[in-house]
Amino acid sequence: MKLNKLVFVIFLMLHAITFSQETSEKPQGAVTGKIYFNYHVNTNSNDDQVGAFELTRVYFGYKYKFDDKFSAKILLDAGKNLGGSQYTLFVKNAQLDYKASDWLTLTAGIFGLQQFKVQEDFWKYRYLYKSLDDEYKFGASADLGIMGAFKISDKFRFDVTIVNGEGYTNLQDQTGNNRYALNVVYNPIKNLTLKAYGDVMKGIDAIDPGVKTTMTNLAFFAGYEMEEVFRIGAEINLMQNAITYNTPAKDYNETGLSFYGTYDINKKWDVFARFDIIHSNTLVSEETSWNNLQEGNTIIAGVEYKVRKGINTSLNYRNHDFTEIDKKNLSFFYLNLEFAF
Repeated sequence: MKLNKLVFVIFLMLHAITFSQETSEKPQGAVTGKIYFNYHVNTNSNDDQVGAFELTRVYFGYKYKFDDKFSAKILLDAGKNLGGSQYTLFVKNAQLDYKASDWLTLTAGIFGLQQFKVQEDFWKYRYLYKSLDDEYKFGASADLGIMGAFKISDKFRFDVTIVNGEGYTNLQDQTGNNRYALNVVYNPIKNLTLKAYGDVMKGIDAIDPGVKTTMTNLAFFAGYEMEEVFRIGAEINLMQNAITYNTPAKDYNETGLSFYGTYDINKKWDVFARFDIIHSNTLVSEETSWNNLQEGNTIIAGVEYKVRKGINTSLNYRNHDFTEIDKKNLSFFYLNLEFAF
């Protein structure tokens, strides 16, 4: 019996056993929503579009807690796409969580993945810009499968995930291969977070469809935060044998580095900066790296004002400096708004 089938059977058994037990908590639910809105100005000279309003993301969902063991969540995601329409509606979360004990939680359905979850929470400005793995397609933010989260102590936790591997906006590939992932988080001292992540998946090679290629992802993160004062973080991400997280290609490798920091002026205002580096390897018989049109450096810096709980706004500057000398660099000023309930 395959490992994923075994885990699924165990999950169903635990589900059946616990469902018959009495619980003390009453059912309760809540509607959730989140919107990302911006106005940006292109500072590059001679470009046709000078400025534009943009609605980049709309999330709408519902959370329901059956009792102190079971909870469920559904989240719809409307975002821009390349299929012709401005917005397409996807199911981003449709999950059931079972808290088996204080140290074990099991999840099944479409749920948020752990590849860059810690980094995204540490960055805190998702409404401005995605974390590196998400932005450059090193990984998906959600997928369909099962996950076991283990809390060994207040300092150490890890989770094991088995998913389709194509992300929540794509169907399972024709080979039916799964992605297997391990995520480890360690807090050796107060305010310091260390993380290591790795996954592996086999699929049909995009360059040579006659073979199957195994692609891997590794991510390492370190972050330090002094609450209401400052936080700094750094991460390195390595993707091997892949053009994107769901496109295997032998010998196509990419590395991403991201550094970010925030200083809290007070409870309402903070300033932040981020620096990303993307680099890909040069293939045999080629003169330039395979992803030279996209690789380079990105700088983001700005200020955020917290209007009230659930409403944040930011004025920030972004510059994309591409490695390819013939590709024009991009420069923007953004006014971003996030409102959530």
